[in-house]
Amino acid sequence: MSGNITEKALSLLRGLPRVCLANLRDSPGARTQKRRGRGQHGGDKHGAGNKGSLQRQNYTRVGYETGNNPFYLRFPLEPYYRGHHLKRQYPPLSMLKLQTMIDTNRIDTSKPIDIVALCNTGIFHISPSEHHFGVQLTDEGANIFKAKVNIEVQWASEAAIAAIEKVGGVITTAYYDQHSLHAMVNPEKFFQRGKTCNTSFFYCNLYLYRNTNTT
Repeated sequence: MSGNITEKALSLLRGLPRVCLANLRDSPGARTQKRRGRGQHGGDKHGAGNKGSLQRQNYTRVGYETGNNPFYLRFPLEPYYRGHHLKRQYPPLSMLKLQTMIDTNRIDTSKPIDIVALCNTGIFHISPSEHHFGVQLTDEGANIFKAKVNIEVQWASEAAIAAIEKVGGVITTAYYDQHSLHAMVNPEKFFQRGKTCNTSFFYCNLYLYRNTNTT
């Protein structure tokens, strides 16, 4: 019976790790737990520094590199959209959409086509408050454009200019300031305010001339 117990004990010892300094436990009371310092020179910040995460929690925030400049701040910022909100915007108007307006009798080709005529269609919209500065005529549908028009825009591609001149039309580019655009987008609302035209006085008279001297 004793032989079986001895064999069992020896088999257990073979599977257990060897005793060494790495797996020895200290005697009770050999190490004292660190406590907060007391007194004039024993406490101060208690090793936690000034106000911050080290005083409020026992771990640092993610990305903190113990005083070093973190990696996400070492590289310069690339301002891709600097000044983007100040850039002039030109809402696009395709030649396909312009031909559709003409085919549906929303635009009269016997009269000059400008911002007033385009906004009166109810399809094309310009908002000067959103930094819109006019119309951009794109060449989409240039191969099917067949109307002879006299159109005034603020921006146009070479293909769009060639398509209009190919059928005998005329295209011109003109610049309007924000005051003039407010008057041309909705002339009725602009004149109902009863204010002076200021810088857009010339364009207001031009609009009145075009709409009162056509028969």
